[in-house]
Amino acid sequence: MTETLISDGFDSLVDLGRDDPTDLHGILADLRRKKPYAVVRHRGERAVVLLTEELVAAAFRDEKTFPAMAAYTRANQPVLGRTIQSMTGREHRINKSLVSRPFRNLAAEQLREPMIAPIVHALIDEFADRGEADLVAEFTQPLPIRVIASLIGIAETDTDQLASWAHDLFNFPHDPEGAHRAAREFSAYVAPVVAERRHNPGDDLISVLVTAEVEGERLDDEQVLTFLRLLFPAGADTTHLALGNILCGLLTHPDQWALLRADPGEEAEWAVNEGLRWEPPVSLLHRVCPEAVTWQGIDIPADTAVIFAITAANRDPQVYSDPDRFDIGRRAAPLTTFGGGPHSCLGNWLAKAEMQVAVATLAERLPGLRLRPGAAEPVTFQIGKALRGPSSLWVEWDLA
Repeated sequence: MTETLISDGFDSLVDLGRDDPTDLHGILADLRRKKPYAVVRHRGERAVVLLTEELVAAAFRDEKTFPAMAAYTRANQPVLGRTIQSMTGREHRINKSLVSRPFRNLAAEQLREPMIAPIVHALIDEFADRGEADLVAEFTQPLPIRVIASLIGIAETDTDQLASWAHDLFNFPHDPEGAHRAAREFSAYVAPVVAERRHNPGDDLISVLVTAEVEGERLDDEQVLTFLRLLFPAGADTTHLALGNILCGLLTHPDQWALLRADPGEEAEWAVNEGLRWEPPVSLLHRVCPEAVTWQGIDIPADTAVIFAITAANRDPQVYSDPDRFDIGRRAAPLTTFGGGPHSCLGNWLAKAEMQVAVATLAERLPGLRLRPGAAEPVTFQIGKALRGPSSLWVEWDLA
């Protein structure tokens, strides 16, 4: 038996496209106890939110029913250009192959010592002797930007400007003028680098992009710029929010931080996995169902917003025992944090490598690291009503 979405009732008064509820997890859990999906408001319009890991994972795989391009052509294509998020079929397969080589698991692992670890240590060096720091402002935010800048061979001195552009590029739905300005300025900054690497390629990411060939096809300059306009916000904002969430989980659970400190080499991977499950950076992913369909017993009218509640899927009690507990000992890797299907996150291996090095190094270098009294910062929406993380994370540690 199916339930239609065309009715006057809503399962919740919360507007998941506008509101920032203080207890998002509790609201989604209450809805999930009634049924595996709910009818909600999204920016004033009727939408369906998927609340279980089974439904969210199935939706990610079902590119025909919930094509990524239906959402991304509206959400970011006007400012980023036609990215792989808006492609399907052969076009998507070839373009993803052209840009994916530096982001595969082996490539990410090979970057740990020569690239990621020195950047992590350099950031910690800037505050290690002080005894206190805001880990968001001084560590989690600058880390992914510096890694990406190093990866593509751009001067480290420009990372503050790159971070500003990255944030504004992802903020298109809420500040179109600022996003378009960031796109123009970022493209003008990167275009000469792309041109130079075509003449003198090296071993950096841009050189890979301008020389890669798949089935006789190569990326032209605009395609390279389009990918870079996607890479910076997607790789920077999501990673810094994820790392902030992981550290928030660890430091608000001192017993778990103690487990990590006891064996960082072994426990960093599981601490990161648990943090990504407990509080994923992309909590509510907006997609669109272009055609009327009955899907998993739900009658969905054409052009209905469908919200993949990753944050609810990751706390599905049918999959994770005691799901609200932060426990690195559960040895579980979340299935939906990085999406799934053809549009799964391209940079997930690089992001996990960065975060594992980061938490292990903090545990090793800052003895007694703890939240400063009264400084616990709740995880809230930071970019639109999709990406969540702490605004600040003030900590202190013992000085020798």
